[in-house]
Amino acid sequence: MKILITGAFGNLGQMCIEEALKQGYQLRCFDLDGTQNQKLKRRYQNRCEVILGDIRDTEHHRKLLTGVDAVIHNASLLPPLSENQAELAKAINVDATQALIQSMTACTPSPRLIFPSSVTVFGKSLPGEAVKTSSDKVSSSDNYTRHKIKIEETLKKSTLPWVILRVGVSVDARTLKADRNTLRQLLSVHPESPLEFVHPKDVALAMCNAAKSDEAIHKTLLIGGGQYCQISHYRFIKTAFAALGLTLPYNSEISGSYYTHWMDSSEAQKLLTFQHHSFEDYEREMKNKMCLVRMGTWPLRPLLNRILPYALSKI
Repeated sequence: MKILITGAFGNLGQMCIEEALKQGYQLRCFDLDGTQNQKLKRRYQNRCEVILGDIRDTEHHRKLLTGVDAVIHNASLLPPLSENQAELAKAINVDATQALIQSMTACTPSPRLIFPSSVTVFGKSLPGEAVKTSSDKVSSSDNYTRHKIKIEETLKKSTLPWVILRVGVSVDARTLKADRNTLRQLLSVHPESPLEFVHPKDVALAMCNAAKSDEAIHKTLLIGGGQYCQISHYRFIKTAFAALGLTLPYNSEISGSYYTHWMDSSEAQKLLTFQHHSFEDYEREMKNKMCLVRMGTWPLRPLLNRILPYALSKI
């Protein structure tokens, strides 16, 4: 079986590559041309076919899709870029994806499309809300969620064999960066807001398994980490601070909401068998990643923790 992975050299894309090779798939990888991706091309070219280019250029599509049985479509522009560069985001996330769907539909037979949507399509969480199911109403709240919903709708009207995966909060110790506006937004959310984590390795496994699960075709599946990954917003945010040896203040007066939720992932787990990591695994990864930094700041820790509330108020 041959799989095309778009956005192959992103953090999640590289995990998909490793998982797909582990499962014995033949691989064609596609991503933007650039210095970093040229280096990654050299790293992977003996293990899989690599093509570099722009997903917006439809001239690539025929070559990309030739002989392919399934496509894992990770190529997209994520927040905050999806909000800061609205036209580019629409061109990549909507226009290029719809063009790819048309190209796939013209193939005989049509490849299966694995489309990573997001838990954020459910809109912002409400106090005491029930666990989300795939049949719950969706609601766009920014460009990113609007794009995801648009492609979900496009797929459901198409004749393609597709699988939509609405992915929960999926980060690991490599993804530590956050711009000031994003950090400000995260710090304004009520500490008990629901958040479901799912490890990127488990997401990659779900995607690769969806490429071969016939039962998953035409399903919208919720990709969350399960019971041991259903946490509060405060526990998620404090993990990064704890990895640095800092104590994040708990502020029950914060009332903001965010578009994260707990999800019923039982059907997805039954079909794709992907849940292998807990949130505690992520906490350990973060502590290991920041071990040297934590040791270096140890003498200053009491002072840093005293001034932290003031510093956070100025973000």
